[in-house]
Amino acid sequence: MILACPECSARFLVPDAAIGARGRPVRCGRCSHAWYVPPPPGAVPPAAESEMRGPQAASEPADAPKGGADNGESTPPPRGPEDFLNDESAKPAQLPVLRRERSRWPARIAWIAVAAIAAVAAAAAAWHYRAEVAAYWPDAEALYDAIDADALPPGFGLRLTIEDSVNAERDGKRVLSITGRIENVTSRGRRVPGLRGILFSEDRRELQHWTIPAPMADLAPARAVEFKTELSEPSRDAVRISIVFHESG
Repeated sequence: MILACPECSARFLVPDAAIGARGRPVRCGRCSHAWYVPPPPGAVPPAAESEMRGPQAASEPADAPKGGADNGESTPPPRGPEDFLNDESAKPAQLPVLRRERSRWPARIAWIAVAAIAAVAAAAAAWHYRAEVAAYWPDAEALYDAIDADALPPGFGLRLTIEDSVNAERDGKRVLSITGRIENVTSRGRRVPGLRGILFSEDRRELQHWTIPAPMADLAPARAVEFKTELSEPSRDAVRISIVFHESG
């Protein structure tokens, strides 16, 4: 049975047998309050203390004293709750507080949230650094292609270098001629995207840019292709040239 302290409402789990058929005093394990607990429902009352004497009891006169009044063996009256609490010899049983098991759902939800945040962060990092991931782990390229055909940056797996740049006069105009090389450094064929030329000033400010058609559509593994581009009337303030892969549109 479950008992509740009348003073502090602490709850206790107590076996019915510990209370007994007569009830008993108990003491709260939290606030030390003592009270009487009646017997649980359905408890069998204890047997009468005086024995029936069989045929002899039926033959006694009606006015004869019963229960041995002459020898002082009369049955004591039943004890009430006050008798139990006032009797110093009947020490109240100390009850341990019934601890309520804390729900594990808040902790589980917190762990699920942490795992979800970690998964989102890992996915974001894998997407942001997809070129580095694919370069380090080639098998990841197929995963990125399954997600998005254009997931990897233009020119992934291709090495682009500027071989030479020359400023010249042609028909009274200044012409900048640039030659370069594109090399496939992977073990699979690569699509060659278009290029973009950029001129920068000394303070790294962009001055001019122009598009350069792809020298070929696809490049086999470990193969290279040359490209050449010219820019008429380049800026006189240009001190730096950059050629990058660039998807038109």
